[in-house]
Amino acid sequence: MIKLDVDIKGKSFLNAQNSVLGHLEINVAKGEFVSIVGPSGTGKSTLLNMIAGLESIDSGSIRYNDQKLEDKPTCKLSYIFQQPRLMPWLTVAENLRLVVPEVTDSEIESILNKVGLEGKSALYPKELSGGMQRRVSIARAFLIRPDILLLDEPFVSLDEPNAKRLRSTLFDLWIEHKTTVVFVTHDLNEAIQLSDRILFLSSAPGEIILDREIDLPRPRLPEDIHFQNWKKQLLSQYPKLLEGKIKQAGLESLFGDHR
Repeated sequence: MIKLDVDIKGKSFLNAQNSVLGHLEINVAKGEFVSIVGPSGTGKSTLLNMIAGLESIDSGSIRYNDQKLEDKPTCKLSYIFQQPRLMPWLTVAENLRLVVPEVTDSEIESILNKVGLEGKSALYPKELSGGMQRRVSIARAFLIRPDILLLDEPFVSLDEPNAKRLRSTLFDLWIEHKTTVVFVTHDLNEAIQLSDRILFLSSAPGEIILDREIDLPRPRLPEDIHFQNWKKQLLSQYPKLLEGKIKQAGLESLFGDHR
């Protein structure tokens, strides 16, 4: 697996009046599951795109196992977006073969079984529900056995029963592969349930205002009293946290390490 180190001095776009991201220092250990939570417009998706090499860095560095991104380190990276992004004219199996052309039929059936899509390899995306399409995108992401997996709110538009099943599928595959994960979500319950650690971003320009390890045993269920108490204590300690601010003892602090 891959250790990920991000040191971004800031990020802005030519047509933006203000910076999207401020100074960010993020360290993700090998096999760690880290979630990023923050208000809309704080550059969470931009950060993932920069880690993936899809957007340039104004200044700073991104390193995989101490190798700079621009040096093209050997690293298998998968990215699960908000939408499944399947090719509608290809079957499920053909969509999977886009990322691993040499994959065998048995390997396709194996990964589809793991995501609950037994016998669906010959179907087209239009024949699948939205939740099933998301399962294909998860299967596609893990098919390459990624060193790093990036997820950009992959369950945001799903109803809760479907989202719950997919969170379980994602977690089981992560346990099996121990991939290094950076997961963007707006859902605090989701972040607490899945993550080893949560990074909370400030309002724009996004900077880390809280880095919190989750010391709850797994499996974690939102309805569990310990889960509820952990969340309640966090939000009572930092009442403006989800607005992108830290407020303690009547003082506002936008930045800092409060682990």
